[in-house]
Amino acid sequence: MKPALLYFVDDDALACRLFQRHSKQLGYACQVFSQAPDCLAAIEKTLPAMVLADLTMPGMDGFELIRRIRQNHSDLPILALTGQSTVERAVQAMQAGASDFLKKPYEQEELCLAIERCLSHAQIASENRELKRQVLDSQAGFGMLGDSEAMRHIYAMIDKLAAVDCPVIIQGQSGSGKELVARAIHDRGTRRAEPFVVIDCGCLSDTLLESELFGHKRGAFTGADKDRTGLLEMARGGTVFLDEIGNISESMQAKLLRVIQEHSITPVGSSRSIEVRARFICATHRDLPQMVEAGEFRHDLYHRLNVVSIAVPTLNERQGDIPLLAQHFADEFCQKYQRPKLQFSAATMQQLCQRHWSGNVRELRNYIERCVIMNESALAMPSEPNPAANTPASAEPSLQTLHELEVVHIQRVLESVGGNHRQAADILGISRTTLWRKLRD
Repeated sequence: MKPALLYFVDDDALACRLFQRHSKQLGYACQVFSQAPDCLAAIEKTLPAMVLADLTMPGMDGFELIRRIRQNHSDLPILALTGQSTVERAVQAMQAGASDFLKKPYEQEELCLAIERCLSHAQIASENRELKRQVLDSQAGFGMLGDSEAMRHIYAMIDKLAAVDCPVIIQGQSGSGKELVARAIHDRGTRRAEPFVVIDCGCLSDTLLESELFGHKRGAFTGADKDRTGLLEMARGGTVFLDEIGNISESMQAKLLRVIQEHSITPVGSSRSIEVRARFICATHRDLPQMVEAGEFRHDLYHRLNVVSIAVPTLNERQGDIPLLAQHFADEFCQKYQRPKLQFSAATMQQLCQRHWSGNVRELRNYIERCVIMNESALAMPSEPNPAANTPASAEPSLQTLHELEVVHIQRVLESVGGNHRQAADILGISRTTLWRKLRD
């Protein structure tokens, strides 16, 4: 192993010779410089493990040298040396960017301890940065935000399932992030170079779902005017994500079971089988075991798919992640809509954390987007949809102005369409220009 390279900068030739002798005895390689600019030039060619610099030198002094080094090498340990040992001098050196401070003249043992201390601190800082980078890269790979215990469990499950190749069932409420979990398993697994195909089983009839999954030949049914490649074939060796698997009919369950058992499909109107090598990940907000007991879902299909199951937590079960999510969404939409950066007050954040989010992360995301669109910098929480809860039965309802009613109605419409201005304008019966003017006002 090569010895650590140290750069020593001092206009005193005797000090340079002494350091060369000391560093050799301590087991370090060294290079000495009588002028600070020479040291800067050498750093650009070969980065040392550490720099030791005298503070008092003609021309560029040690303070300026430290500042110059810090401009491009923020992590390089620097030990400041001076014969003028005052608290003020030490503070100035540390403010310039020195890692530590040593008074001249020094004993060899003092020098050894100072060098080891600087190198050790630099090593610890480097390891901490690397660990932080790995954690951030890991979470970035998941495509999700959150550091709660519930989410750390999900990350651990994703890592385990990405390393194997088995069917998975992901259970969780609507808007909790089931598709993100499925995509993370795919992206971190051996199939990541192949397609990730999403099929929403909850919004297709049997005929359309069969055509989407298996494909069809021209003339197979009315409207089939050309051949269509099915999504299962398009997935090749990738991952097929069947969202809301609990909504498919019994006949489709039987056909899907055959695909999983035989690893092949037959397009509608064809007699030729096609091999299917895709991995199946399914998701549902329904209770599949209960559906199996009730005879609403085939037990053989359920056990084929349910090799491993993941329960995605609701947002209310991971309230500690709400501040991180809320700020992330606020930053995202402020940039998208070119609005000033929003900061949450402590009171507002407390309201966000205490609110029951029945729509989970999706609802929180839509709410923050609406706040940004409406330019509500205070992010005041709307009242819950139960106005009678805190009002005596005999009390008269509060009266609102026409403008107040209009504001509330526009907000509700925007929330219902996820902030889509075109859809909101169509529902409101006004042009997009008029809607923008009202939003601005």
